[in-house]
Amino acid sequence: MNLQVKKWALFIVSIALFTSLLIVAYNESAKVRVAFGGKAVKVHVDKTSQQCIDCHERKSVAVKGIDAWKTSTHADQGIGCIECHEAKEGDFDAFTCPESSMLVARYPTPKDCEECHEQQVTEFAESKHAFQFWLISAADRTVFEPDVATKNGCQECHNLANLWPDGSVGECDVCHPKHNYSKAVARQPETCGECHIGPDHPHIEIYLESKHGNIFKAKGQGKWDLNYKTDEKTPIPIEAPVCTTCHMDGAPGEPMTHNVSARLAWESQSPWSFRTVWFSEKLGSWQDKRQRMVNICSNCHSPDFIEGYLLQSDLAVLQYNELRRQFVKWAKKYTAAGLTPLIKLGDTEYSSVLLNGWDQEAKENWYNSWHHEGRRYRHGALMMGADYTQWHGIWELQTNLIRLIEFGAENGDEEAKAIFESTSPTKFFTYKLYDMPGNIWGVNTDAAELPALYKIIPNYWEKIKANVETAYKAGLLTDDQWEFWMERYNNKDHYLGTKYPEHEILKRDKELNKKDTEAWTKQGPELQLPSPTPFEDVH
Repeated sequence: MNLQVKKWALFIVSIALFTSLLIVAYNESAKVRVAFGGKAVKVHVDKTSQQCIDCHERKSVAVKGIDAWKTSTHADQGIGCIECHEAKEGDFDAFTCPESSMLVARYPTPKDCEECHEQQVTEFAESKHAFQFWLISAADRTVFEPDVATKNGCQECHNLANLWPDGSVGECDVCHPKHNYSKAVARQPETCGECHIGPDHPHIEIYLESKHGNIFKAKGQGKWDLNYKTDEKTPIPIEAPVCTTCHMDGAPGEPMTHNVSARLAWESQSPWSFRTVWFSEKLGSWQDKRQRMVNICSNCHSPDFIEGYLLQSDLAVLQYNELRRQFVKWAKKYTAAGLTPLIKLGDTEYSSVLLNGWDQEAKENWYNSWHHEGRRYRHGALMMGADYTQWHGIWELQTNLIRLIEFGAENGDEEAKAIFESTSPTKFFTYKLYDMPGNIWGVNTDAAELPALYKIIPNYWEKIKANVETAYKAGLLTDDQWEFWMERYNNKDHYLGTKYPEHEILKRDKELNKKDTEAWTKQGPELQLPSPTPFEDVH
């Protein structure tokens, strides 16, 4: 091989090696992009931003933030550091960078984001996400627990509504992670679950329990591309909804919004359930908000299912108010009788039946029956979380109510004593009822077998009808909902299954249940072991 051929061979090998290194570098950078939920971008920024990047990388200061930014749409569009961190003399967060004479902003706020995202910032500022919950009597957070705990507790989430000295409200990076601002991360249910979790608002748990969440876990987690574009003309690109699908994303018939209150027809987190009036001058009536949610539901579900589910869940939300009425009644009665003395701080008397301290079990009961169990029951009903509607919700509400009555009985209240000592199952229903013939799927053929109240209460359905009609006339149900309910009522023998002969499989199961009962009776209570217990042996 002569020298010229060797040179050409070396040149070809060098080119091949260089190409391989480029491929490896691209693949490694792709891993970084994927890790930050981003895509391939061409980074190009002005000299000022490049100076920031070079300095941070040279000194290893917050370089992961730069890595995240490099995967962002901002980087792709040439939006660098200074566009978000620009500051003017006198700004509340302005400081001079130690390594330069540059004046920069420590806290980019929604006012900074607004320069490019005006609509999104405006919509957010008009939502309940931006609402200052501290305006509500906050004795539970500001009197009855230490402030340092509140700052690391409640405020971790409620600072989503942070008020900034520049006049803006909120923190965009609560949902969109800093520097990358990924839409995919913001759409992850677990992002909403950072705050919407726990005993008082377990929305992430409710979602994961629902069929929506079940499909997402089985087919979508880590597989669906959540970085999609959304508007009122584009079909929903995923098989089952994530949180933003229902509350924010656009779909045929409904535009995208950053106002998470725009589709909420109920205030179901408050002490009393009520139809929303939030920004009604701009968002319209609760019926308008409900229709927006229906528009989203209609992309996946049939009209009958939507109407049936929403009516049944609406009645459950209304049912809460009747339980609430009982808690307030007993709270006021016990306070007037001096059984539950009020908490005072100086001249301020915390007389609210909700925020009255936890120095007595009855007071804790009042609070939790709204703030914990009452919310779980309503939210579970509205979001397809059966277990949270039932065992974590209405079951515990019922338990709390009977315990509250027991408290009065033990302390000499004659009305409470009469209820507590009653042997009638109606003792658990000291409140008025809502109901709907059948269920959300239609005919409920086991209804004649199960609900004892159907048999115990005279003219049950006539009384239920009067209650539902009153709610309708009060403007709490739509005309369509009332017509839907009346169609069920007028055909209740069909929807309750009472017009049909006993189900053959039900007959079979009754016989099988007899065998089960015989088996567990013999193997359980009737089986007596011959030896004494250790306690009997020793004593």
